[in-house]
Amino acid sequence: MTVQSIISLMDTIRPNIIAEETKLDWLYTLEKKIHEHMTRYGETDIDEPTVSKDSHLLLDKEYAYMYAYYGISMIDLGNQDIAMYNNSSTFFNDMFENWQKRWRRENLPKSVSGGGN
Repeated sequence: MTVQSIISLMDTIRPNIIAEETKLDWLYTLEKKIHEHMTRYGETDIDEPTVSKDSHLLLDKEYAYMYAYYGISMIDLGNQDIAMYNNSSTFFNDMFENWQKRWRRENLPKSVSGGGN
C-alpha cells in the first residue's frame, strides 16, 4: 500500500485543500508511531520509515482506513470542526488500539532475559 493511495483515500472521504506536503508529514508521524510500537514489541530489523508519495507503508491494505482516518482527524482539527474531529479521531484511535493489541499478541518477545536468582 502506497502513501499516495492513502492520500487519495483521505481526499475521497473528506475533500479538502490541505497541501500534500502536510499530509505526507502526518503520515510520517503515524509511521514513526507504528515503527516504535513494532520495534518495542518483537521486531528489531524494521528500517526507519520514510514517506514519499511512492513509498510503501509499514502496514498492509487491511489498515488503509486507519491511516486515512489519522489524516482525516488532522483535517478536521485544522478546520476547527471539533465534533467531526472527535468522531474521526475516535475512529482512528479504536483502529490503532486494535492494531496494537493484535501486534503484541502475534509478536511476543522471542526470549525473556531472566534474572534475580
